[in-house]
Parts: sequence; structure tokens; C-alpha cells
Amino acid sequence: MPRRGDNIRKRKDGRWEGRYKNKANTGKSGYCSVYGKTYGEVKKKLIEAIKNNYVNLSSEGCKTFGDVVILWQQHNSLSQKGATKSKYDFLINRHIIPDIGSVKLKDITATYLNNYAEYKMNNGRLNGKNGLAASYVRSIMIIISSVLKFAVEEQLCSPFRTKIIKPSVEKKDIPVLSVVQQKQYEEYLIRNLNLSNLGILLSLYCGLRIGEVCALKWENIDFENKVIHIRATVARVDNTDKSIISKSILIIDKPKTKASIRDIPIPSKLFPLLYTVKEKCFSEYVVSDKSVFVSPRSFEYRYHRTLKECNIAPINFHALRHTFATRCIEAGVDIKTLSEILGHSNVSVTLDTYVHSSMDLKRLQLEKICS
Repeated sequence: MPRRGDNIRKRKDGRWEGRYKNKANTGKSGYCSVYGKTYGEVKKKLIEAIKNNYVNLSSEGCKTFGDVVILWQQHNSLSQKGATKSKYDFLINRHIIPDIGSVKLKDITATYLNNYAEYKMNNGRLNGKNGLAASYVRSIMIIISSVLKFAVEEQLCSPFRTKIIKPSVEKKDIPVLSVVQQKQYEEYLIRNLNLSNLGILLSLYCGLRIGEVCALKWENIDFENKVIHIRATVARVDNTDKSIISKSILIIDKPKTKASIRDIPIPSKLFPLLYTVKEKCFSEYVVSDKSVFVSPRSFEYRYHRTLKECNIAPINFHALRHTFATRCIEAGVDIKTLSEILGHSNVSVTLDTYVHSSMDLKRLQLEKICS
């Protein structure tokens, strides 16, 4: 199984194998392998092989947009996290390369790309029927923009004077639990405390993402100092192990950003619940009763079952994170502190995405100017 989404796996013969995409010598998008006795040895060889392959392709000269995309992928291959890399590879291999990979680099202009974005909006599905969602096309154009920025930095082309258009995505109002609903829900979870319900409370009290809940180990919880250390997440990545039939697999990966690696103080209400469950748990994972982690899909199924039992309308698990942020704002928690607890790189993400002001809070704020 690949380790942390970096295309390094241990073979049945005991050796480690690292795979990287190669186009420099064959003219075709394929994979080459390096081997070693240890993971560290293979990683060093893989970095060197990617570097050499990058230099070889650069020296030949990039003739098409697809050539630049390959260079960009190799340049970022070891810095992108598993889930992000899988998403980017899918968009590149299923849309970008087949659509515009063969276009000469000199023929790529802002006007051409803006027309391409419009085409994907209207007829972009792989079956040729109907268009893609604005958010989907936006992701494609973000990759293309990043590839072109890389090309300019490498002096492979000149910067565009015209802006590349990225479709705007309508911001959806994500529902949050009301104060009454949250109190009712919390009472139910505590009254029926088990591994899954503890995981739900972790999100309600600390704002954890579902992947972070599933990847959390008891060793990441410091009971002495009452701190939770977020160091990993469960991510779905493309499967490169031919012995496994499925197209994708779940792995324990590093959090999505550097800011997501964080320490969260354990609220006083949550601490005794964690301690109680810890005494009865035999798994190294907080929300699992087995030697392996629980998949986010299975965990979300359990979560929806608890909502049904509480007669609360279905909302996705991520809404708990929004609920947590909203309660923090209502309680007067400063944005900087909240942003760090949620693991955001800057406060604007917190303000724009996760903070939902209730009508009661708006009324309270407006009354301040009348006093």
C-alpha cells in the first residue's frame, strides 16, 4: 500500500518501490520505478529521479501545453498531499490533457482558455452531454492558472496581459444546529456515549474535520496537559497497488495544510468523556474498536443515524464544524483564536466560510448602537 500518498510502497518481496511519471524519454505518459531496502532510501532515489526527469524534459523544450503540465506535476509531486494530488491528477488526466494537452504552448492565450472554460461550463461532461458545475470548472481553471504561472517562472512562456476567468461559485448557506437543537443533541450523545458519539462531540466541541476525527489516535491526546494534537487525517487517494482491485484507497495522511497541524485545548465538558471512553477502549484509534481506523463514509453513516434518532433534519457532518465556529463567535471568541483552532491559514477563510451570524446575534449587535 502506498505510504502517505507519495507513490512509495512496500513490495511482497520485502523491497520498497517508488513510482514516478515519466515522459522525457518515451514521449508517452507512463511510470518508472526506483527500488531500495528502506522507505528512506527509496524516497531519496525518487526525489533524484524526478529531478533528473524534470531536467531532461526541460532541456528538450516544452512544445505543448501538456508538456508543461507534466513538468508542473513533477515539480509539485512530493509537496502535494494525497487527497489533493488525487484530485489534481484526476482533473488533469480526464479533462485538461485530453482537451488541450496537445495544443502548442505558443497558441495558448487567455482568450483561448476563457473560451475553454465556457465550453466546459456548457458541454464539459465526459459523456459530452451538458456542462460541468461552476465549482468543478473553477478547479480545472485554478490548475491551469497554476501551470501557467509555473511556466512563466521557468521562462517557458510570457505572462498573459489578459486575465484568465475562473467561474464564480455561488456561496451556499450551510445549515448549522440551533442552540436548542445542539443542547438536545449533546444530551443524547452524552447519554448514549460510545466511540462514534464521542467523535461527534469532538467536532461539536473542537471543530474537527471528519477525516481528523477518524485518524485521531489516543497517543495524540495529552491527558496531563489537556491538549489534543491534530497530526493526521484520513484521505482517499488513487490506488497504485495493482494487487488491490479498487481504484482508490484510504490512507492516513498529513493534514491538508501546515496550519491544520495544530494543538487544541480540551474543553472541560469534553475531558471526562474522553477519559471515560479511554478506559474501555483497546484500539489505538479514538473512534474505532478495531486495529484499523474507521472510514469517513462509515462514520458519517453512524452520525446520520444519531440525527434520525434525535429527530433532527439531516445535515452533513461538516455542518458540525460550522456549528462550532458559530457558537464560538456568539460566545465572543476572537477570530484569530478561532482561526487557529479550526486550522485555517488566515482569518479571512474563517470569516468568509465558517462564521454564520444568527438573527439574534445581529439584533444584539445593532442594539449596541442604541444604548
